[in-house]
Amino acid sequence: MSRRDFFAVAAFAAAVLALTAPVWSRPGAAFFNHGDLYAYHWPLRHHSAAALVEGRLPFWNPYVMLGVPHAANPQSVLFYPAAILSFLFPVMTSLVWDTLFHLLWAGLGAFLLARASRLPRAGALALAAAYALSPFLVYRVTAGIPTLTASLSWAPWIWFAWLSGSVPLLAGSWALQFLSGHPQFLLINAVGMALWAAAHPARLLLWKRQALGALGALALAAAQWLPMLELLRGSNRSGWPAEFTASYSLEPMALLMWLSPGALGTPLNGRWDAPASVFYESGGVWLGVCLLALVVAGIARGRVRFGAALLLALGALLALGANGPFGGLLGLPGFSYLRTPSRWSFLVLWALWLLAGQGLRAVGSSPRLAVLPVLVFAELAFWDAGFLSAQDSTAFTRPNPAVAAALAGRDERMLTDPALANPNKAIAYRMRNANGYDAFYPGTAAVWAALAEGAPAADSSRVLVSRWRSEASSRAGIAARLSAAGVERRGDAWPLAAFVDEKGRRLTPDPALVIERPERWRVSGTAPKAAVALALAETRWPGWSASLPLAPWGPAFQSVAVSAGRKIELQLEFQPSWWFWWAVLSAAAWAAWLSGLARRAEAA
Repeated sequence: MSRRDFFAVAAFAAAVLALTAPVWSRPGAAFFNHGDLYAYHWPLRHHSAAALVEGRLPFWNPYVMLGVPHAANPQSVLFYPAAILSFLFPVMTSLVWDTLFHLLWAGLGAFLLARASRLPRAGALALAAAYALSPFLVYRVTAGIPTLTASLSWAPWIWFAWLSGSVPLLAGSWALQFLSGHPQFLLINAVGMALWAAAHPARLLLWKRQALGALGALALAAAQWLPMLELLRGSNRSGWPAEFTASYSLEPMALLMWLSPGALGTPLNGRWDAPASVFYESGGVWLGVCLLALVVAGIARGRVRFGAALLLALGALLALGANGPFGGLLGLPGFSYLRTPSRWSFLVLWALWLLAGQGLRAVGSSPRLAVLPVLVFAELAFWDAGFLSAQDSTAFTRPNPAVAAALAGRDERMLTDPALANPNKAIAYRMRNANGYDAFYPGTAAVWAALAEGAPAADSSRVLVSRWRSEASSRAGIAARLSAAGVERRGDAWPLAAFVDEKGRRLTPDPALVIERPERWRVSGTAPKAAVALALAETRWPGWSASLPLAPWGPAFQSVAVSAGRKIELQLEFQPSWWFWWAVLSAAAWAAWLSGLARRAEAA
């Protein structure tokens, strides 16, 4: 990067910081969003940060849905370097700067890619502004999903590494995109790369680079993706109904928003009738009038690569999902792990971005081009301003002293009324909530929920049990219910560890239970007469181990066999399967990667 390039990027960064100053300059402020930031990402990062402050890795999250794997969930971003912000600063402040960093990172990557393609500096800066401030990225901020913004910020870096021939940079960028929390865009982008290469004269070389980069990324990110694969196999998404896979299929009318983002109204102006999340998933394919003009100029002068046209067409058709010709694919094995077909429209956005670059070549260099980045930034900033406004986060995150005093930190389980907006706030209180909200959760939680409710009580991302006095709720250790009216308690709930007879009935006296941390329990006591098992009301999952053999208990939990009259000293511990070896592989791969980077820097 030349000195002039550096100053151009610095000017862009200053402009973005000025645009977002009402957010980052206000203590306690967050980017305005429609809820996922508070309902999901803030609690997850709160759990990670609290564990790191205590000096441990949070492998398990016991505070929602009867207990769920935490480190295995990519949206916990436990192993992503930028997530260290939550360890250093208040979580909400760190989320603001996480968003800003990734918007700037997206712009820098797009600028470097454009310059590597020998586009003039002003044109490259315009392309950088168009990508970083495109509604496709900005709407993820307003939807409250920072992992999507982070994942999208790596796309231009991956193309830059791939097209420049740097396999190590490609592997590292891919690994970091995976660790940033939303692998779906990694997959979509990789498919787009393979398709674009298919139409390129050097297709074999490009495919080879892609394959080598993918192998390197797999080694670098092994500590995350292998536990995640285990989570996928046992999750609610393994074989879920086709209507869940097809949700957020793009409506054909939404294509109008790609030409004019407000054509069908917006959630901000009140003229959008569908859920706000549908707007944010449907209308992001817009780079502004200036870049669309460049696309038209490039097409008019015959500067169209077949690969870009292929991405544009296929991305639009796949985004239609159940409403398009490829709707049948949604029922194929593997597609059950995906959701939101409209996200395939990223290929359309990227194709337009590439075509705009071709348009710049067609237009040629001109002193008048210097005004282009200003026009692009101004146009997109004017549209984005309402979606990047400030919101007081304390109204959503402040603790309730009465709830904390009644429920927090107890070795028992509670249930939030499904009418309450944020069941995952239980994580911040360290309350074990049987309900919750998560994109991926153990499939056994839905089975238990149906048993407790007497009817299905879970959907694609939520467990919504309301019957807290049922037998199944009692066996889960649910001793209290939190509703808008306050806290109700019951005195007959089972403890989290209990002796049972051969008919599954609870026997007393109960064993002593000490939960040293979410991943380690100690249970001691003497098994009473007729006892055949010690039941442990925590989700059974690969990775739990005990000093005695574990067996299933009920639809979701685990147990160990005992003999009447025998003294029990049990240690129960959780660690992702084969964690040590996958961590060693990742550490060795990163050590080799950094060593190679240092050698290249020395040689330069």
